[in-house]
Amino acid sequence: MRSTAHSARMATLVTGGSGFLGSHLVERLAADGAAVTVFDSMRAGSAENLAAVADRVRIIQGDVRDLSAVMDALEQCTPEVVYHLAANASVPGSVEDPAYDYEANATGTFVLLDALRRLDMKPRVVLASSGAVYGQPDRFPITEDFPLRPISPYGYSKLCAEHIARMFLDVYGIPTVIARIFNSYGPRAPRYIVYDFLKKLERNPTRLEILGDGKQQRDFTYVTDTVAGLVLLAEKGVPGEAYNVSSGQNHSVTELAEMLVDALGLTSQVQFHFTGSSWAGDAQYWKVDVSKLRALGFEGKIALREGLRLTAFWSRAAGANSV
Repeated sequence: MRSTAHSARMATLVTGGSGFLGSHLVERLAADGAAVTVFDSMRAGSAENLAAVADRVRIIQGDVRDLSAVMDALEQCTPEVVYHLAANASVPGSVEDPAYDYEANATGTFVLLDALRRLDMKPRVVLASSGAVYGQPDRFPITEDFPLRPISPYGYSKLCAEHIARMFLDVYGIPTVIARIFNSYGPRAPRYIVYDFLKKLERNPTRLEILGDGKQQRDFTYVTDTVAGLVLLAEKGVPGEAYNVSSGQNHSVTELAEMLVDALGLTSQVQFHFTGSSWAGDAQYWKVDVSKLRALGFEGKIALREGLRLTAFWSRAAGANSV
């Protein structure tokens, strides 16, 4: 059953709302009746991602690291709920430029929460963290009480953001719920493995290069299910607590490739080629426990095969429209 937490024109701020995950969240909130303000630098997102709801949301362009800009946005919308998604969302990018990654993820979180402190605002905040805070665990499934041992600058910056959020809760009473998101995919994704495979197959529909040995396992989650988890946490999550947001169903990278090729109707044509090695900071195996989120009422709706079919359909439509 769909949450009613955002009905009755509830004032809501989404930082990073023009990005992949953010734009899907904004669409969901607008459909639920929330009065949505998007705050985004447009560095990674775009206004085009919000085209379907542009007449129903307010868009403010600004950098989450800019205190005055953040305070101005907060004063304009006086939110009852804040979804903080503005961030660097690339593990390889964090390895290449750890300074920007830290500023975007840790400093940006500090600035947002400090702005709320200065304005004496205490909306409910949902912080988009990441499964990367766990690093590469040595036992499974991953529960929220596992040791936090990141293996990439991205994972460390997200862990810093979590600590900052807990500090602002403990000292200043700003109620923040932490969402540890795993491998979300779907339409409008500008990176990540499904997007990477789609682009490779678009260039050459007979050969698909797969990083590593293809045995890496992930919990792939269709974007609308990730969004449902975030909305649920805004309504029912306990401030200061972290929740895994994932499908709870893990698959190997090779299984993902096989399902995507099938969704594209290329099964008889494509040969897989494995590189043998992946990029720095890439965890090799994740199996995620989502019982804590399910206890709040979460239930994933889109299985991997169906989600890949929907994503492949979008990709082909987007390609046709760009001609």
